[in-house]
Amino acid sequence: MARQREPVERVRWARFTFWLIAGVFLMVTTLFAWHRTEEFLIQDNRFRVAEADDFAGQSPNLIVEGIHYASPSQVRHVFAQDFGRSLYLAPVQERRRQLLQIDWVENASVSKVWPNTLRVRIHERTPVAFIRLLNRRDRASHFALIDRDGYILRPRVAAKFTLPVISGVRETESIENRRARVHRVLAMLKEIGSLAAHISEINVADPNDLVISEHIDDRVLNLMLGDENYTERLQNFLANYSEIREKRPDATTLDLRVDGVITAVGDQHGG
Repeated sequence: MARQREPVERVRWARFTFWLIAGVFLMVTTLFAWHRTEEFLIQDNRFRVAEADDFAGQSPNLIVEGIHYASPSQVRHVFAQDFGRSLYLAPVQERRRQLLQIDWVENASVSKVWPNTLRVRIHERTPVAFIRLLNRRDRASHFALIDRDGYILRPRVAAKFTLPVISGVRETESIENRRARVHRVLAMLKEIGSLAAHISEINVADPNDLVISEHIDDRVLNLMLGDENYTERLQNFLANYSEIREKRPDATTLDLRVDGVITAVGDQHGG
């Protein structure tokens, strides 16, 4: 019986050895073929992304779509390391992450178009308001734009926007705080609808006490609206404006935060 098992065992070991050698050979062959293929993709000039310097700062092999207000030079700079190299080496996920660091870029996709082209599609942020920012050095104010998520935007090209003006937003505060302030203003404007036609500015320094600058007749009044019932408070102000102007022609700031009561700031008598 022992002699009968020996040929069977030898056959089994022979088969195992054969498949082991075949597997190792296949793995080595595959790795060698992949290495040669990778060398071909890296070194062959047919896969080279043309250098920007050859084309006045722009590469014909970088196609960018969707840019209106973002800086084209910032976008091109993201891909500077890819110019003059094989398309195979371009790290598209890393380039997408870098594009998302540009202020105007809300979303982006980067794809390789073989043999030698990078295609970039950009979705820009949509501004919802102008914001008045103070320069910390000289306290002078300047304007920028902001989107509904609190991102501050600075257009690099001439653009016309018909948007409300918000003050009380600080560039140094967290984006979560900026987002909350913008959302409070947008909610107020949505609620009051057409009553916003004569508002020149909304101060949201205290998001629980919105103060609007209202153009009416030949002057600007600051109206303290609080954090609710904006429509009713504005309608009450407009209905009583003639009487307020007659009694307090010098008033420039009015407190509307108590429903049904209008008080000139510094005055203890309701209007």
